[in-house]
Amino acid sequence: MANEGRKTVLIVENQPNYTQLLVKQLLFAGMNPVVAITGEGGLRKVVECRPAVILLEVELSDMDGMTFVSELRRRPEADRIPIVAMSALSHWKARCLEGGCNDFLQKPIKMIELMAHLKKFLK
Repeated sequence: MANEGRKTVLIVENQPNYTQLLVKQLLFAGMNPVVAITGEGGLRKVVECRPAVILLEVELSDMDGMTFVSELRRRPEADRIPIVAMSALSHWKARCLEGGCNDFLQKPIKMIELMAHLKKFLK
């Protein structure tokens, strides 16, 4: 299996260009990126791929990030998966951290910063 030994990172992001950048960086770092472009799709992918960590854009087309987090945290099989919220808007940070996210990154994200934050959860 090509991804054997690679940590799976679920990217829930609706901006194709940003998603491509994240996928390339995660592949380069030896991780296995899986992408969902909606919150509902992300919730399905959690069951399918059992990610080690989730990168979550908080403003999705079908739900906001806090709805996603709330739904995920109700599921016993997924309630401990670390979630790193992402947004260009800094006012989301406190809401995300209070709402159940483990970390927050403000866009545009520097890739060195992303990797440092992910390593905390991928030990």
